[in-house]
Amino acid sequence: MRRRSLNLSLACSALAAALAPVHAWSQAAPAKYPAKPVTIIVPFTAGQSGDVLARVLGEPLGKLWGQSLVVDNKGGAGGTLGSKAAAAAPADGYTLLLGSSGPLAAAPHLYRNAGYDPRELTPIMNVAGVAQALVVAADSPYRTLQDLLAATKAAPGALSYGSGGVGSFQHLTFELLKQRTGMQIKHIPYRGSAPAYTDLIGGQLQAMVDSLPGVLPHVKGGKMRVLAVSTPRRVPQLPDVPTIAESGVAGFDALGWLGIVAPKGMDPVLRDRINADLKKVLAEESVRTRLAQLGMITIASSAPEFEQFIASELAKWGGVIKTAGIQPE
Repeated sequence: MRRRSLNLSLACSALAAALAPVHAWSQAAPAKYPAKPVTIIVPFTAGQSGDVLARVLGEPLGKLWGQSLVVDNKGGAGGTLGSKAAAAAPADGYTLLLGSSGPLAAAPHLYRNAGYDPRELTPIMNVAGVAQALVVAADSPYRTLQDLLAATKAAPGALSYGSGGVGSFQHLTFELLKQRTGMQIKHIPYRGSAPAYTDLIGGQLQAMVDSLPGVLPHVKGGKMRVLAVSTPRRVPQLPDVPTIAESGVAGFDALGWLGIVAPKGMDPVLRDRINADLKKVLAEESVRTRLAQLGMITIASSAPEFEQFIASELAKWGGVIKTAGIQPE
């Protein structure tokens, strides 16, 4: 009888130990998620690609969750202000960050103290990619990348290209192109893409790299011409336009990306739950069609894939920044 009681006691202890992780999870996060609205911080101003993506995801996620997804724009300092705010929030799933190559891959190399370490955040999903387009004015004499390269070699430093600011993805992509080709062309930074577009169309700039969603309206309006796109494969929006790699720069790949991360320490179970819900939303035909219309490429990665990708992007753009000697303004 005593042995039977001892065996029962041991069995109960083993069961309790086995259930301990479940109990710990129930204390770490509510059984129902989300039980209140979720805030996604976009570290840029309204209207930019990250803001647009967050709002495209907001409605279907809200329906799936039964709770609203609140977009909170916190722009400034190359995306570091909003990223810092998100990193300081609790890792309970109610504050997310719409991260991108700027604040998560370039900023740590540009700012001595950004206030956060991208490697310590919790990657949830790389949601979408944004092709970059090498553009010139519609009346430019350059019709191919090789035309532009020839012009810069004929008059080193005489031509100029614009960007939305020092350290922006447009700036870094063009610097990568310079490093891969030996092109000698001056950089003229602007406070945003709009004034750079004006000078490009007006002839004060000879070239520019910017996101496909940003330049497409000007291309369709007959104001700009796309010489090449930065992705490994041609984009469906411009099937007749070659890639930079096809234009003679083998292996060139510079994809802008937009992903969702959370503060450090999020429980993997909750992380994977949010990833799964995002995949459900991104599988909807209406969402995929809308992203394609915006010039975005659906990625929908796993969390581990996104973690590895961020690490590779940190190394890649850190090398470009160091070689170019880029310093923030």
